[in-house]
Amino acid sequence: MDLSGNKELLDRYLVAFFASRTAPPEALDLAKRWAHEIAQTDKIVISGFHSPIERAVLDILLANGCSVVVALGRSLYRKIPTHLQAAYDSNRVLFVSFRDYSRPSFSNSQTRNWLATNLASEVVFAPFDNSSQLSTLHYTISRSTPCTILK
Repeated sequence: MDLSGNKELLDRYLVAFFASRTAPPEALDLAKRWAHEIAQTDKIVISGFHSPIERAVLDILLANGCSVVVALGRSLYRKIPTHLQAAYDSNRVLFVSFRDYSRPSFSNSQTRNWLATNLASEVVFAPFDNSSQLSTLHYTISRSTPCTILK
């Protein structure tokens, strides 16, 4: 596991957040409401922040001054993305890379999701369709880690 940023964030209470790229219509509003609620706590959200809903949650968290752990499905960034630079500079971001590949892939994103859940104390999902890859992840980890699907 490669790290860049505030490594102390891993010692805090981590909540993994996942949302499907093809989520049902109500998922965005539920995720935004949850992001505003979690922003009022001292919990740290870990996610790939890759799907549109995950990116919306990231925007809310950063706008509220929250710290985040960005789990990458690729190697660490050589250059910090512009939208994360200010938070990185203020020590509110940790990038975690589980694979040393320069390009993301389906396999890498699956590995990222599974390993992010291993770091988290709880897992939250935006609503997803039963055919989503998140369905397998939820079914498997709900036996060992507290899991919630937003309603």
